[in-house]
Amino acid sequence: LPIAGKWRVAFNELHPNVNMAVSGGGSGSGIEALVSGTCDIADASRPMKDKERAAAQEAGFTPVEHTVAYDGIAVIVNPDNPVTSLEFQTLSDIFVGDLTSWDEAGAPGLGSIQIISRDSSSGTYEAFKEIVVTLKKKDKERDYSPAALKQASNQAVLALVAQTKGAIGYVGLGYVDDSVKAVAIAPLDGGDAVPATVANVKSGAYPISRSLFMYTRGEPEGIVKQYFEWGLGADGQAIVADLGFVPIGE
Repeated sequence: LPIAGKWRVAFNELHPNVNMAVSGGGSGSGIEALVSGTCDIADASRPMKDKERAAAQEAGFTPVEHTVAYDGIAVIVNPDNPVTSLEFQTLSDIFVGDLTSWDEAGAPGLGSIQIISRDSSSGTYEAFKEIVVTLKKKDKERDYSPAALKQASNQAVLALVAQTKGAIGYVGLGYVDDSVKAVAIAPLDGGDAVPATVANVKSGAYPISRSLFMYTRGEPEGIVKQYFEWGLGADGQAIVADLGFVPIGE
């Protein structure tokens, strides 16, 4: 959403006669709008599901996937939390609900763990589930704890973690600010904990990373094609970097 919003402003400066609107609501909502024909481009922080591709075919088009940036999903805690790193298994056990106290997770005396999650319409929710909760699909039966407080946006997760001493949540790397603390995460197969930084997402060292996509109804044409040529070019990718995401081709 931040990339699409900034791209709209910059592209409209070059093409002031193009009527553009950007709205949020989660990856599932965007793909649904694309299938129904109420938008030209669907932004998604996860790949389309088979059932969504089937729905597109039934609607008479083949969706085309465009990778526009890369992103790390940062695990965040309240700044007063002394924890600076977590093992991958420990992180998964927290979000599944197997670990419920910070006493068991490296912060004695902090009390109960409050899990803050995106809601199920979010691509970030699904990406975090696939990578962390299910241990990279090693145990597909694992699911988020029923006690998780689900939020409708990255900003809402950020705000709630910032306000709650025992909270832990996750947001796209580009959303992290000084109101929270990002925790370094050790890879699932072992090794030192890796901080959530652009450099570590670029190198592949950070273990919770993903691609960011835009989908179109078939190959883009006309002004939509120009939009992608610009967005995937130097100016569009400079905006990606300025927002704290990772440009393609790096």
